[in-house]
Order: sequence, then C-alpha cells, then structure tokens
Amino acid sequence: MIDTRVWIEKLRAGDRSRAASGSGDRGPQRLSREFLEEVLELVVRYARIEKLVLGGATVSYSPVSLEAARHPAADPSAQGEALADGERARLELPAGPILELPQLIERQGIKVVPCLFPGPEYCGGFFFDARLGPVILLHAGVSASEMLCGLAHQYAHFLADFDPYITTLCGFAPASAPEDPIEARAHAMALAFLMPRADLETYREALDGEGAPVSAQLVRHLSVYFDLDPEVVLWRLLALDWIDAVALRFLLAAHDELAGSLRRQPATPPAVLLPDRFVRLVASAFGAGRIDLEAAAAYFGTDRDRAETILGQFEYEEGSAAADS
Repeated sequence: MIDTRVWIEKLRAGDRSRAASGSGDRGPQRLSREFLEEVLELVVRYARIEKLVLGGATVSYSPVSLEAARHPAADPSAQGEALADGERARLELPAGPILELPQLIERQGIKVVPCLFPGPEYCGGFFFDARLGPVILLHAGVSASEMLCGLAHQYAHFLADFDPYITTLCGFAPASAPEDPIEARAHAMALAFLMPRADLETYREALDGEGAPVSAQLVRHLSVYFDLDPEVVLWRLLALDWIDAVALRFLLAAHDELAGSLRRQPATPPAVLLPDRFVRLVASAFGAGRIDLEAAAAYFGTDRDRAETILGQFEYEEGSAAADS
C-alpha cells in the first residue's frame, strides 16, 4: 500500500523532539528503522481493515484551520489559542474537560495509533498519506495526562500544518514555549484545547480573586476539574503568564505536597498495543464473516490463540460464523 522505507526516512527527518525539549544535540537519538517499520506496518493494516469494512477513511477537515490557525498577524501562542477556541466551538464542546478525546479525534477520520517510543522525550508524531489518511502516533508509555497533551498537540499539527501536511515526531516542551514556531503553536493549542482560558478565569476569580497570584489551591482544583496532572496545569498557567519561573519556584518550595505531585509515574502500557477502533473494525469484519480467524490474527500481528482472545471480548449475532467459532 505504501513504501514504508520512504516514510521511515520522512519521519526520521521530521524528528523535532530535540528542538521541543531544548536539549540540542543532547536530546534523544533518532528512532530506529525497526521501531518505525513496526509502527508503519500496523498503520497499513489499520488502513486495509478500514477500507474493507468502511470503504476507506472519511476525514473531517476543519474550517477553523483556515480562519484562525495561520493568521499572519498573530504570534504562535495566539494562533494556538485561537485555533483551540475555534475548534472547541466547531465541535460544540461544553465547558470543562474533554471526555474521550481519542474517540473524538478518531471521529474526525484520523487514525490514532498507540506505540511505545523508546524514551519519555517523545510525545508522539503526525503524518499524512493520501492512501492512509492522517495518522497520529501516540506515546503509550507516559502518564495519562501527558498522553492527552501529546494527542492534542498532534491534533494541532493536523489542523494547522496542512500546506503541505507536516511529517513530524515531537518531544515534550519545556516550561517555556518551544522556540520552533510550529511546535510553539501546537503546544499552545494543546494546552488551550484541554484547558480553555474562560474556565481557568472562572476558577481563579472564585478561589483567589481576579488577577491574584496563582495559589496551590487553584492548581489542585484545576487538576481535579480537568483530570490532568498538576504539572500539565502549571504548563498552562505558565503559557498564560499567570505565573513565571521565579514565582513557580517559590510556590513549590512552600507546598511540598504540590512539588511531590510533579514526580508523576508513567502509565502502565496495555499488554497489546492496538488502537481500540482498529480492534473493533477487525472484530466487525470477523463477525460479518468477511475475514476468518487466521486473517484476524494477521491484522492483529499475533497468533490465532491471542487473536481469538481479543475477538472473544465482543458479542456477535447469533448464527454468524463468529458466534459459532
């Protein structure tokens, strides 16, 4: 379906993780060909089952991208804020946290593919191929909050970096915005998409008073409300200039519990790293008799026994070949 060798080189050439982390040559090594080949092979299988079951991908392109994301008068952070606000309005999202963000993004026709990057420096990647559609690579070995932030970051690349579409592997940004304007815009959009300014201002006025210094109480409340780690909340407050590095050091020094909460634990990766939607598509084809167990195992990249276990999680219509197997 695609020449994986070409995409391996494109992805390696688009590795921005060092620039995002601000670590220069001391950043992570380029990803191995073996790792990228395995990921791309899964993406190809995903596209094949999608075509078999649905006839292909239907991508929802956002007009917000043209209206706000690349406004020449705005700096990258302002572009990101405008893009996030416009996209939340287009999707008719209510105030507060976004529930089931991966499913929301998949409904836009984007393949979200979890994988275990070889280090925590990576937050994910994005690329677009005419035959595969838009693809987001999601690091499944970091905290749940970092996964959400990484997912929103890659979604920003889909929305804003389309002329032509960017091919990129990204790293987590430092406390300050990345110097790369493309990464700065995606970073700003991700934080604003997950935590809208209006919600933050409401909480700040209620807890601390308008314009008051950021308190540990505010950080804790926002963390619970948005279901995000305090560190990600602090990234957002830094981006809004509600707190600076000096004030942050004083805040953490005065609140040991808050400082300790920043030492987050990475998520425990699932036993099988397969996209949920991909698994459901394979199960649908199996249940309809369009593929057999051998073919399902090939799609999953596993053996028959493991494939049978995965497929056994689903209910099938009585009388179908899948129900009788």
